[in-house]
Amino acid sequence: MKNMFCKSDNLRNESDVEQFFIIKLIDYLGYKEDNVYTKKVLTMRQYGKGSKKTSFIPDYQLNDSKTPLVIVEAKSPEVNIIPYIHEAQEYASIINRDYIGSNPIKYCITSNGIVTYVHKPDEKKEILKLSFSDFEEENENFKKLKSILSFQNLKKSTILEKKFEFKKPDINELRAVLYSAHNKIRSSEKIGPKKAFYEFSKLLFIKINLDKTIEEKINNGEKIGADDFAFCTDYIDKQTKIIADPINNLFIQYRNKLESLVARGEKKRIFSKDEIINLKPSTIRSAVELIQNYNLKSVEDDINGKVFETFLESSVRGKELGQFFTPRSVVKFIVKLANLKFNYNSFGELVPEKIIDGSCGTGGFLIFALSDLFNKIPNSLTDVEKQILKEKIKKDSIFGVDASEDDIVPITRMNMYLHGDGGSHIFLADTLDKDIQIEKTLTQERQDELLEFKNTMKNIKFDLVLTNPPFSMKYDSKVPEENRILEQYEIRKITNKNVASLKSNIMFLERYYDILKPGGKLITVIDESVLNTEGQGKHMLAFRKWLMKRYIIRAIISLPKNTFVNQDAGVKTSIIYLTKKVSENEQQPKTFMAISEDVGHNDAGKITSEMGDLDQIYEDYLRFERGEFND
Repeated sequence: MKNMFCKSDNLRNESDVEQFFIIKLIDYLGYKEDNVYTKKVLTMRQYGKGSKKTSFIPDYQLNDSKTPLVIVEAKSPEVNIIPYIHEAQEYASIINRDYIGSNPIKYCITSNGIVTYVHKPDEKKEILKLSFSDFEEENENFKKLKSILSFQNLKKSTILEKKFEFKKPDINELRAVLYSAHNKIRSSEKIGPKKAFYEFSKLLFIKINLDKTIEEKINNGEKIGADDFAFCTDYIDKQTKIIADPINNLFIQYRNKLESLVARGEKKRIFSKDEIINLKPSTIRSAVELIQNYNLKSVEDDINGKVFETFLESSVRGKELGQFFTPRSVVKFIVKLANLKFNYNSFGELVPEKIIDGSCGTGGFLIFALSDLFNKIPNSLTDVEKQILKEKIKKDSIFGVDASEDDIVPITRMNMYLHGDGGSHIFLADTLDKDIQIEKTLTQERQDELLEFKNTMKNIKFDLVLTNPPFSMKYDSKVPEENRILEQYEIRKITNKNVASLKSNIMFLERYYDILKPGGKLITVIDESVLNTEGQGKHMLAFRKWLMKRYIIRAIISLPKNTFVNQDAGVKTSIIYLTKKVSENEQQPKTFMAISEDVGHNDAGKITSEMGDLDQIYEDYLRFERGEFND
């Protein structure tokens, strides 16, 4: 048997169906190479819930420019294609949900060559069912297929109903667009990466807040129209006739809302009272144009912190920003290792563990800890109970501190705010200052913040520390203010002679010992010289003895030298997992030790995988904990 495309005898397997039938059909319908996306460039999607989740990626997606129109799934002639109709429809529906106000994918084609179905994504009954012999010019079924699926006809129908594109980006797409927007700001304003980062963060702040409002309307069943998309060039062009800088006007509105919460003591300050976006309107418009069509709130929901962390990864490298940021793979590994959980209080209520990062940077550890606790809320709770517990996590569980006298803490608070926490426990302070001096020359707001921080550190014993403190920062006795802090530390005097200086990462280990509960966990990245060299001579050896007297060493994972290559740091580091001894007599058990050779990027800093070998190391750690290792 033969039709206009091939002989039925030539269709022996799925590859034959694609090569001899599907590709010729696609070409006949008028789709050029640029319109055809194969599964190599498409993103795998999941549908279903829990253990019943199914992953699927179609063979082809037919596009008009970047707008998807048709999903095509091919199977071998002997395969029953009915189940795959549903998978293609599910995939199309997931893609359509990324486009607010329109459903660009109109049809799904599912074929094994012998029989071909055409469905709409949301309808069970097929529009067309064609046999192999139907694919002839004068066949009525084939004429109908051409009338609805030809590129020109389908393109015309989508132009008539085209609305504002509003989609969820994948991570590579997000990285590229943020990088482009950041470079646009730098070149247009002739400013450095750090300044450009801070100003662009204000735009992201508006964007994610607006996207959140749009999603809330959708969830409430409200109709969404073009007027809801204020973060776009159409809005700017219309409003500029009335307001000189409409996006800055939006920023001021959000800033003022926050200001009222700061005044009531409900939130920490993110922006100064008179803060504006310090970019030219033309620069703002260019940046808006690059990111307007992406639903950034959807990214935050799925991959917590991804917008800000991806922005950092793609746009600002370590020394340029003045801070070292921990690779996401290492952050995720440490949070998994921590095994965050809930405990019961004296009233029988579930309460989350209290977590602190004393050098929190932009809040990477805190964001992942927040997400991990959310995911561990028991399903046995009612919706109301789940929401109450979620509020406890946001308001009582997450604490962050950073001493950077620059834009880092506002960025952290902004990041936490956009995740619902509000940044209520993110402090601008020096964690290493045990006395926490409050100078009267500071503004009343700063004095109040430091007093709150002082009371927090005095009254709370933490369950867990997740952190990556600065490696190279030192406190020197020749500097009076630094010497004041050095004098507070026992480890300075453990050889009966005061040392002239101490690295801050060593001082942090004593500071965290003070604020942890007995049995509390400390998981940190540490300079390996602290663990395995003479370092500062007898003092370093004495420090290691001090450490083992106070902590149980649960695990040490050596990291590759390129771990911090994207931050321009070549220090050899390890992850060390400690628990504060309940008593001095507590004996040191066997320690889990491992060497990581891959944290998910190469020596040039290019991402090669999500976790490298860290997932396998985590599985080995779990086996070690279960007693499955003999040595």
